[in-house]
Amino acid sequence: MAPDISTPDTDTTGRAAARRRRKLLLIPLSLLCALGLVLGYLFLTAKPEASTPLGASASIEGGTARINGIISLERDGWLPPEHVHVLDEGPSAGTHRVRILVQFTALEGKGITLDTSQFSVTGLGANSIRPLWTSPGKTQLQQGDSLNATMVFELPNQAVALVLEGPGNTRLSLGLSHHTA
Repeated sequence: MAPDISTPDTDTTGRAAARRRRKLLLIPLSLLCALGLVLGYLFLTAKPEASTPLGASASIEGGTARINGIISLERDGWLPPEHVHVLDEGPSAGTHRVRILVQFTALEGKGITLDTSQFSVTGLGANSIRPLWTSPGKTQLQQGDSLNATMVFELPNQAVALVLEGPGNTRLSLGLSHHTA
């Protein structure tokens, strides 16, 4: 008896369809691999912007700035002297709050015009983060004056290479001491 050609051979058809699916799956996989290679290359060859190491003094217009401390608010329970509603609520999930203590010293004759609200924290895994609270706000330091400023930020737990950025391209590294376990 002759084979029935009206019904296709399911074994042969099934193998051909599986082969076709595998070939079609290679396209998105190869695109994904190419994207990973490009991103890896960009990440590994990116030149980080220079910043002043933690504890060292940076030159700013009119004087110097230096980070004197980075203290976790969750550990010491510090609160500003006046009531700040945003600090009453706990930190968002995946973040922690830090108090950054910065000392400014006016060395030049014109002094330093300071506005601590203009500072922000940036880094890998963190966009530009504005302070939740600062003290003092805007002030003018005369030559020879020093001022200790306090800035409170909410930082992502997974962010690395964090830098306190200020006016005039001031970049002060936060190091690793702000990370909580």
